[in-house]
Amino acid sequence: MTSSKENLIPKFASTFQPLIDQEGYLVNQSDLSCHEVVGKSLAILRTSKDHEKSKKDAKEIWDVALPKELSMTTNSNGVQCLWISPDEFWLLHSQQQKADIWNKIESLTIEMSMVDNSAAYGVLEFNGGKVNKLLSRWMSYDLNGSLNSGKVVSTTLGQAPVIVFRTAEGKLMMMVRHSFSHYVAGLLKDSAKRV
Repeated sequence: MTSSKENLIPKFASTFQPLIDQEGYLVNQSDLSCHEVVGKSLAILRTSKDHEKSKKDAKEIWDVALPKELSMTTNSNGVQCLWISPDEFWLLHSQQQKADIWNKIESLTIEMSMVDNSAAYGVLEFNGGKVNKLLSRWMSYDLNGSLNSGKVVSTTLGQAPVIVFRTAEGKLMMMVRHSFSHYVAGLLKDSAKRV
């Protein structure tokens, strides 16, 4: 007899798929592109009220430095840790790293918890000099000069809640709940015609 855990093999499917072109782009024009990043998994880590102990535990367990407010860190294996709130951090990692991350969950103290939220979000990557112009029409957060490299914000695009972070100059990432993917894609595709 197999355990129910062994029978739960997640199927990764894109809700953006029907809206992207043959090259995988949602938007692809001069100095502006947007495509879905596939193969990402998301673990939500809730920490204890003892922030210093939580920082120490995260470093020992996953080699992840918990970031300061509104920022992100990346460990040597490319696992990105996003600050969401004082006691909530998102570990964005590849599907290949998922087993390694979850095999260490037993090391968490009783005050900390982790949840797999991989199926809830799609990740979009924006590149080019016109990204801020594209997003400023619908985003409530001012990207010009405010979202530096390594910074994370929770905001809205139109009426959809999104998490936005900049990994490098000229490259912006956006996490969108799959339930809002068609709405967000519609806003982006329509706005790209006016940029």
